[in-house]
Amino acid sequence: MHFNIDQASDRPVYQQIIDQVKRDIALKRSKIGEKLPTVRELAAQLIINPNTIAKAYRQLEQDGIIVTKPGSGAFIAQLDTHLSEQVRKKIIAQQLELLVVDAVHMQIDPQKLRQWFETTITRFHMK
Repeated sequence: MHFNIDQASDRPVYQQIIDQVKRDIALKRSKIGEKLPTVRELAAQLIINPNTIAKAYRQLEQDGIIVTKPGSGAFIAQLDTHLSEQVRKKIIAQQLELLVVDAVHMQIDPQKLRQWFETTITRFHMK
């Protein structure tokens, strides 16, 4: 797994790490059971504070994306959501609302936004 951190981004570094792990799983670049770099390894590779990596890993574990095994490391978990349909809908609806608000401010045509959304769905093999 390769990580790219954008120091100029408004997005916190720990969140960028979370985003990249989730993206790699969604794109099937990372597989269930795959070992993640240790906190120290990734901190050295990215030249950032180990606490930042640990924070990202804790959040990923809370979200059920990874599992940590003491003495062995962190691994990609079996994605088996325990969230109800209603809760999943609420979470995704909130994210979509943020996206639409940004699109409105950037004056993106609704049809263009739908097209981009469809292209992204296809890229993630959701069709």
